[in-house]
Amino acid sequence: FQYLIALYALLALAGFGFVLRWERNLFRGRGQASAWLPVRLSTLPIAAAVAALVLLPSRAVSGMESLAVFFALLLVVAPVAWFGAHILVGRLLRPPLPTADAVLVAATPLLYLFAVSAVGHLLQTQAWLLLRRLGLA
Repeated sequence: FQYLIALYALLALAGFGFVLRWERNLFRGRGQASAWLPVRLSTLPIAAAVAALVLLPSRAVSGMESLAVFFALLLVVAPVAWFGAHILVGRLLRPPLPTADAVLVAATPLLYLFAVSAVGHLLQTQAWLLLRRLGLA
C-alpha cells in the first residue's frame, strides 16, 4: 500500500511540473515571465512563513484552546498572509506583476493540491480493489 501512495505522490509531483510549465508559458505569452519567476520562487519561503504563522502561536497555547487558535489562524490569517505576501512580492518587482496575476500564481498550487486530493479520493476504491486482486491487501 505504501508503494501505491508513493507512486501517486510521484505522479502528482510530475503533474505539478506540467502545471508550472503551463503557468510559465502563460506568463511568457503575456511578456511577464521575468516577473513571474521571482513570485513563483518566493512561494516556498512564503509557505514556510505562513506555516510558522499558524503553528507557532497554536503551539504556544495549551489545551483545547490550542485547536481553536490553530483553526482560526488556518482559516482566517493564513489565506490573507498567503495571498497578501504573493501580491506584495509582485508589487515590489520592476515591472510590477498585476495583482490578479499574483493571485493566480498564489492560487495555482492550492488549486492543484485540492485537485490531487479529489482525484486521490476518487481513485481510492480502485486502488484497494487492485491491491486485493494482487493479494497485497
